[in-house]
Amino acid sequence: MGLRKGSRGVGRIAVRATVVVASLLCGAMAAPAKPPAASWLFTSFHGNGDGLHLSVSTDGGHQWRDLHKVFLTPSVGSKLLRDPHILRGPDGVYRMVWTTGWKDKGIGYAHSRDLIHWSDQRYLPFMEGVPGTANAWAPETIHDPTTGRYVITWSSDIEGRFPQTRRSGQMNNRTYYVTTKDFRTFTKPRVLIDPGFDHIDTTIQRVGRRYIAVFKEGDNQERGRWGPIQWAVADRVLGPYRLMPKPLVTGERAEGPTLVTDGDRTRLYVDYYANGRYGAFETKDWREWTDVSDTVALVKGQRHGTVLKVPSPLVQTLEAAR
Repeated sequence: MGLRKGSRGVGRIAVRATVVVASLLCGAMAAPAKPPAASWLFTSFHGNGDGLHLSVSTDGGHQWRDLHKVFLTPSVGSKLLRDPHILRGPDGVYRMVWTTGWKDKGIGYAHSRDLIHWSDQRYLPFMEGVPGTANAWAPETIHDPTTGRYVITWSSDIEGRFPQTRRSGQMNNRTYYVTTKDFRTFTKPRVLIDPGFDHIDTTIQRVGRRYIAVFKEGDNQERGRWGPIQWAVADRVLGPYRLMPKPLVTGERAEGPTLVTDGDRTRLYVDYYANGRYGAFETKDWREWTDVSDTVALVKGQRHGTVLKVPSPLVQTLEAAR
């Protein structure tokens, strides 16, 4: 009798366990996929510089979706917003710099905590006091952890500087920089990178223990070629930078390079501005590169921007603000 009663009890327990397991499995099958902890934002401008556009990727930067909103309309300098670069500082604040005009001698600056509500825009006149300055293009910001200061870079052509590389009718840009702790007071502008030729659109990223600068060499129509995407390496943010012997991208009209490092992989995006499209390349060692342009779908019409990693809840907030 005892054995039979125990058997019936075991049977009831087994049935209940089966029901519980089945319910758990069904619940697991029906549960929505857990959203990623972080997403990627691609900053850009459209047209001649209408304002800040954002697109989002949740798959590591392959498929990009436009958020269909101008998140900041320019109001300083010549009132363009081109080449927007956003850096999230150690304090959690997003700081953006941009090109305000073709012939302006300063850059635009604003900051935000959510990329929706922005501070008043400011014009930072870094080169206004430098005679012969023709422009201040494509600024970017990087934080130097060794000094706790921010480094702001941009490209300028200054009459009389580097005459040995000036060609008739062409510009002669170099990468300049200032440093700041508070975005109120700045050091005097100095040359950061002089590879011996005209170049623009410098972007700098820390990769391992090195700092890698990628930039577009100026087009040299006297020699009948489009300027390649070059790179240089340094042990510190402020250099000195050593030009690498082999360009990263050649043979096409490319500009506006931007880098994204995720784990052991680095991706390079370039704006094929003459063809209205982007190219993408990947590497794990900076020796061998794979063209992954066919696997990347960026937003049509976007121009020269940069990529940053952000918490996924922020993307949800941005989408709700459209």
